[in-house]
Amino acid sequence: MPVPQGTAYGPVSAVAEWLRANDVDPDDVPIEGPIAIECDPLEGRSIRYAAMVRSNEGRILHDSQTDGPKVEERTAPLQVEPPANVQVTGSK
Repeated sequence: MPVPQGTAYGPVSAVAEWLRANDVDPDDVPIEGPIAIECDPLEGRSIRYAAMVRSNEGRILHDSQTDGPKVEERTAPLQVEPPANVQVTGSK
């Protein structure tokens, strides 16, 4: 199976590098996202993203309702702004 070179957010390598710079493991984020930057007046700016849920052994858990990987919403503080070739916008 070929490795995707791009995502809706930009080149895979650039998105992965940016996520790592913000202490997010890119291997946990589905290629289709979602990924958004949010701003909270009290908490500051953060990245809201979908993350695949893993077992204690590190295997991705299966979601029987969607027949895909089980995902959960997570947030991480925005420490590094996305570079120009990573197009992540604010969420509503």
